[in-house]
Amino acid sequence: MTEIEVLQLSPSRISDYQQCPALYKYRAIDKLPERPGLDALRGSLVHLILEKIFTLKSSERTFENAISSTAQNWQLLIESEPDLICALDENIEFPLSKEHTISQDRLDILFAEVKTLVANYFQIEDPRRIEPESTEKLIEFDISSSLKIKGFVDRIDKSPDGWIRINDYKTGKSPNENFSAKAMFQLKFYALVIYKQMGIIPKMLRLIYLKDSQILTYEPDQRDIELVLAKVENIAEQISESKINNHWPTKVSKLCDYCYFKSICPEFTTN
Repeated sequence: MTEIEVLQLSPSRISDYQQCPALYKYRAIDKLPERPGLDALRGSLVHLILEKIFTLKSSERTFENAISSTAQNWQLLIESEPDLICALDENIEFPLSKEHTISQDRLDILFAEVKTLVANYFQIEDPRRIEPESTEKLIEFDISSSLKIKGFVDRIDKSPDGWIRINDYKTGKSPNENFSAKAMFQLKFYALVIYKQMGIIPKMLRLIYLKDSQILTYEPDQRDIELVLAKVENIAEQISESKINNHWPTKVSKLCDYCYFKSICPEFTTN
């Protein structure tokens, strides 16, 4: 009996395919290594600090304790993902072939940037008043025998009366009105997974932007769930067709200038 290939979709993989099917192939099919960027590194460290702060007793969730944990969390981060240090020095070869030491001056700059973002978080909300249901939790659901939807949620809050709030930290600036709907898709996707798992539509979705201390909120309804499901199934069908036909077209846009795979992309390498 032929084993059914399961397509696993997350918000980032859907975004990749919509941005450029070739990009999706490089990341999801070919699994090519990708040099980490400084923004990603900074974001990973901030996310880890905010995750760990909720492991403390509520009275200990202070800004001072969060910042004092920066160096320790940095060590945890690079132990789990050693290649991340490549983001701090363009002269370090990628992937890593040996150990490298980052100068304290460079780390001080990174830690100062992280401190500012964490300070902005504490201006937005007081973690001492929050008892999350979970942090950095993997949620997943099998839509069918060949399609799984999944993702890691930064923080899920649950009220005493059972309503759910999904929170996602962003270390960049909040988007303008034209791009807010696109930014919210990620949380609507998580709302779909939770709805499929529990039969409950989350009460609120929150994108927490730490660069400018802004919160984007949205209250999803049944219509949102249906629209996201339809979109996911449509993208899944397109990806399946791309696999069958081995057809991964490129889409040229301004984002190409930031794509790590530009050097191997046929749009830029073919004479």
